[in-house]
Amino acid sequence: MRASAAAAAAAALVLITGCGQAAEYRTSDKESSSPTSSPTPSVNPSYGELYLAENECAAPEPGKKGVYREVPCGDSKAVARVTYRMEAGYAEPFSATSCSETTDFAINVPISLASLEGTQASGEGYACMRNLKPPHPGDIGGGGGPRIEVGDCVHSDGKKGDVITEAACRTKGKKDGATHKIIKIVEDRFAVGFDDPCDYKADAVFTENPMFDSDPVKNDRVLCGKKL
Repeated sequence: MRASAAAAAAAALVLITGCGQAAEYRTSDKESSSPTSSPTPSVNPSYGELYLAENECAAPEPGKKGVYREVPCGDSKAVARVTYRMEAGYAEPFSATSCSETTDFAINVPISLASLEGTQASGEGYACMRNLKPPHPGDIGGGGGPRIEVGDCVHSDGKKGDVITEAACRTKGKKDGATHKIIKIVEDRFAVGFDDPCDYKADAVFTENPMFDSDPVKNDRVLCGKKL
């Protein structure tokens, strides 16, 4: 009786152990038979949670004007770093952005992403950029930046009245080059009649139209220019 009971117990132990091994094998076999999935690399890999976040860098996409790909700042193709990032608003007109005066240019985020990924551009957002190396158009006198500041230079064509375009001061004497240097800027002031907002120290007085001003009858700024 004891021998029979021992034999039965041993058989049951083998059966239980065998079932356990079989079950483990089936599970392992099922897992190994599943294809290994790997994420599809993005056409525009991001090095953070936000595309072109502050302090990240960008490189121009060959053959696509105004389109930039995010790259590590140490990449040889990197040309500029993000100094400020907005998830609402548009890069154009540059003067309407919240970019600082030393910003060299701004990137329209939806357009860049859509072009890189082959989709339709949607949404808003822009990145304010500063070149990693000179030249820096956003610097005073550099001929760029979101707004004209004191010390910047402009090109004035007498045939077009007081219409001006910003130009690098170093372009003086060249076609469409700098003709005047801004020595003073007066905010929200009329330049009419005998009232000279430039205190008679300027060779030319220019005005900027209020594209985004809630008061349509006033000028945003009066620019006092000294002839170069």
